[in-house]
Amino acid sequence: MRIEIIVSNPLFTSEQLSSLLAGSICGDVDIVLTDPGFLRILNKRYRHIDKPTDVLTFDLADRKEDIPEGVIYVDGRLFPPMNALLERILHGYLHLMGYVHNTKEEMDNMNLKVGKMLVNIHRKHSL
Repeated sequence: MRIEIIVSNPLFTSEQLSSLLAGSICGDVDIVLTDPGFLRILNKRYRHIDKPTDVLTFDLADRKEDIPEGVIYVDGRLFPPMNALLERILHGYLHLMGYVHNTKEEMDNMNLKVGKMLVNIHRKHSL
C-alpha cells in the first residue's frame, strides 16, 4: 500500500494513515488523497459524469489472481476528517475486491463490511 497526499493542508500524514490501515488493506494498492476538483476531472474523463465525487477506484488487477491491485482516489478534505476518510478508502478497497453496489442489497452489504472494518481499526488503534 502506498499513500500519496496531494491535497493542501492535510490534517494527517501518509504515515499516520498507513499505520491506521495496516492489516486492513492488502495487495498492490495506491491511495491518493486529493480535492473535489481533481475528482471531478477524473469522474468526467473516465465515467462521463461531470460532477465531483468522494471516491473513485481504478481496478488494475489481472483477474487470474485474487490479489487486489489498483488506485483509490479519495477526497482528502472530508469532515469529520479521519473517520470519513477511512470509510471512503475502505469503500474503494472493497471495489478492488470485486464488490459493487448496483442494488440496495449490494450497497447495504458494502456498508456493513466497511462498518466492520472500521470497528476493527478503531479497536486496534483505540480511536
